[in-house]
Parts: sequence; C-alpha cells; structure tokens
Amino acid sequence: MPATTLLCLNTGSASLKFALFALADCAGPSLPVALMRGEIDNHDGQALLRWTDAQGQTHRSASNAPRGDIAAEVDALLDHLIAPAGLGEIAAVAHRIVHGGERYTSAQRITPEVRAALDELRSLAPLHQGPGLAGVDAAAARLPTVPQIACFDTAFHATQPPLARRYAIPRAWHDKGFKRYGFHGLSYDAITHRLPALLGARAQGAVVVAHLGGGASLCGLRQLKSVTTTMGFTALDGLVMSTRSGAIDPGMVLHWITEEHLDATQVTAMLYHDSGLKGVSDISGDLRTLEQSSDARAAEAIAVFVASVVHHIGALAADIGGLDALVFTGGIGTHSARVRADVCHALSWLGVALDAQANAAGQRCITRSDSRIPAFALATDEEGVMALQAAALLA
Repeated sequence: MPATTLLCLNTGSASLKFALFALADCAGPSLPVALMRGEIDNHDGQALLRWTDAQGQTHRSASNAPRGDIAAEVDALLDHLIAPAGLGEIAAVAHRIVHGGERYTSAQRITPEVRAALDELRSLAPLHQGPGLAGVDAAAARLPTVPQIACFDTAFHATQPPLARRYAIPRAWHDKGFKRYGFHGLSYDAITHRLPALLGARAQGAVVVAHLGGGASLCGLRQLKSVTTTMGFTALDGLVMSTRSGAIDPGMVLHWITEEHLDATQVTAMLYHDSGLKGVSDISGDLRTLEQSSDARAAEAIAVFVASVVHHIGALAADIGGLDALVFTGGIGTHSARVRADVCHALSWLGVALDAQANAAGQRCITRSDSRIPAFALATDEEGVMALQAAALLA
C-alpha cells in the first residue's frame, strides 16, 4: 500500500507543534485540512499535550515527554497518537527549519550535505535551529526510509528588495552574508493564503501582519509578498518578545563588554533568555501569566510589549507606503484580546476602530464596519504551508 500521509513537525522555542495531512489533499493552492494536529506546549515548566483528532474532538493531557527532549516528544507522538489513529503510512516528514541562509530559499530534501549546511547556521538562530534539526534527527531515526524535508522560515522574505536587506555596515561584511533575513515566513505565507477571501482586491495592497508569540515579529506585505520585516540577521531583532530583548542600542552591548566585563556567553544569555517580558516583569516571559498577575511589573512588561508592536507597525506602514489592513496571528495575536485592544487603540489615529465586543469574543474581524483600516485575528497554519511545500517537492 502506498504511503498516504504527510507529517509536519514544527519545533519552536517554546512548543512542538505537529499536524498530519492526507497527501492527496496537499496539491494546493488552498491550505489543506489536517487529519490531526496539536502541540506539546510548555506553560511555565509544565508540559501539556493538546491535539484535535480526525473527528474534530479536542484532547488535552500532561505530556510524559519532557519539553525540549525532542526525541522523546517525537517518539510520544508516533507511538501514542499518530500510529494508533490508523490514518495511513507516512510518505514524508516536513520540518520547520528557521534559518536557510542565502542558499536555501525553497523547501529541500534533507540529505547529509543539507543537514551539515543547516547546522552551520545554528548560531544565527540559537533558540530554533538546534531544536529543528533535533526534530529531523529524531524523525529520521524512527522513520529511516521516509524522506525528511526542510521548510524554511527565511525563504518567504527572499522576495524583499535588496535595500530592505541591507545594513549600513562595511560592504565586505555585507558580501559575506551579513544582511537581514527575516523569520516567521511560514506563518506569513499561511496568512497570505487567507487574505484574498477576506479582503478581495485589497489583499494586494499594504498589509501588516503581526505574528505575536514567544517569538514575535511583523511583516509588511504588498501583492502578498514580503517587502519588509522586523527581524533581521537573527531572530533577536525587532519586537520585544517573551524572553528576547528585541531591538536595542548596540552601544549598550559594547558597554556591557568593555565596562561591565560581561563575556559573549553572558550577553547572549541576557538578550535571548532573560530579557523581553521576562526581564521587564521579573516574573515570567509567558504573557498568560502576566495577564493574570496584579503585580505592577507585569503591567509594565505588557505595556512595553504593546508599545514595541505599535512603534514597529508605524515603521512598516511607512516602508510599504500605507496601511490597508492589519492582521494579528501567533499565540498572543490570536488569544490575547487585551494586547489586540491596546494595539488597536494606539493606532486609532491611523483609522483603526476597534469593535470591543468582537475582539473580546475572539471573532475573525475585530474592527467596526466603519473602520477605515480593518483588523483581523487569524490563526496561522505553518504546518499547512509546510504540507503544501513538501507535497510539491515530492511531486
């Protein structure tokens, strides 16, 4: 019997998401509907497994696989969920790989050569590249005859004009590849599949998509292509994030090194793991925890995060020549009515008129009918995009 399904593994900095698709449903151009999807999510140290089965029933349980032990998580998914479901043999496993560098701007079959090249990019995305490759290794160990396919977050931004990718650094360093790459591309790609049905011809205009989660960034679109984005050479730049600082004065880093005598390891730990919401609040990097807290430091952290989002939306609107629509996505973007409301209120001068009831109810459109700029809360589907890319490569 021929293999009939595609397994997608999406290993992020705080969760492992997965989805299983019928291969026949992945011919495109529409995003396919999953036979099963879910995630292992780390909520302040507690690993929880959530999934929706083929009948649409949602399940939740504590995960026995420690969050971050990718091999154990992949084993748990295959042994306890996917194999018992009897949904067909797996034709390929698609993996979200955050950084493809200059070389990989489309999905790739993972050969030893490709695996080695991606490992060399680990320092450019230290929170993600390692876990993503660990997922590749774990799946290859369990399914050694099944093709492993890499789908890249950076690939979506390859359409950006050269000027948008240029840093004002010496040309020799630029020519070595020190440029803006951008991330969350699979998420942005998924949103572009949904915009035409929501906006019609307006979808081809100036749209800012806010992918807000543990990692957070914005992307400015025109004609459904990436024109500008807030992340750059690494996934540290741009917005305030869960534990990452976002954009800061590089002179401060130099000061820490020269005057405070911090070494590279200490600075890296501070900027990637101890900053952002976690650093400002000194409580947690999880927005869910901060929203439930009455501590003034939690409120300050949320306010700093919102101000960062608002600031960069304004900057991206300038880059793309206006704003025809705003989309919130990602874990925070789709689940935090508070953050969406605060951002929209701050952008009211641009013509964003929030519908408070629709926003609180988590409806798709969260602005009033008379809003000059419509705003939406849309669940992304990185796994659906991965399935399309993997199926196209297999074909």
